[in-house]
Amino acid sequence: MPRPFQDASGPAGGASASFISKPARGWLHPDQLINKEGITYAVRYIGCLEVNTSMKSLDFDTRSQVAKECINRVCEAAGLKTADKRRKVEKRVTRAIGDQPLMDFAGANVNLSISSMGLVLTALESGRVIARHEMPRISFASGGDTDTLDFVAYVAKDMRDWRACFVLECGGGLAQDVITSIGQAFELRFQQFFSPNPT
Repeated sequence: MPRPFQDASGPAGGASASFISKPARGWLHPDQLINKEGITYAVRYIGCLEVNTSMKSLDFDTRSQVAKECINRVCEAAGLKTADKRRKVEKRVTRAIGDQPLMDFAGANVNLSISSMGLVLTALESGRVIARHEMPRISFASGGDTDTLDFVAYVAKDMRDWRACFVLECGGGLAQDVITSIGQAFELRFQQFFSPNPT
């Protein structure tokens, strides 16, 4: 199951040095590639849900639950899964997220570009940038539950400090690779921030 990782790097992050454990076989991509042009995955943008609470104020388990509940709600709004009336959601999770997912561009095929600078979602058909988040403004990312294994969510603030959880469908078993690549980008950004000789 995809393992979530912790807080963002950079000046605003204040995070620990490791966001996701480096896989035993090593990172998927050369550091140089993630540092420079980045890596791109073809995924599907599903939608986003506002997050009302700073992820830094929540413990790791609650952050994970927030991301997974956002995946559930956005997928339900998109008709990708049936609403589960029996699903128990803790009050602290419900309080942390907005009521209504934003479904602009729902179902759009996008290129997700991951680099140590940040994440960019670009619609394949129009070339329009749907979302752009600098790495210090990304606070958490996670895979889905057992019934949403193909989904990845990340929580980020835009330039107006509006915070939301963005949900992506990563078919064909790509979800784990996407999570690992974001983790690598986080770690590289962290290293750059604390390096005495930034490259």
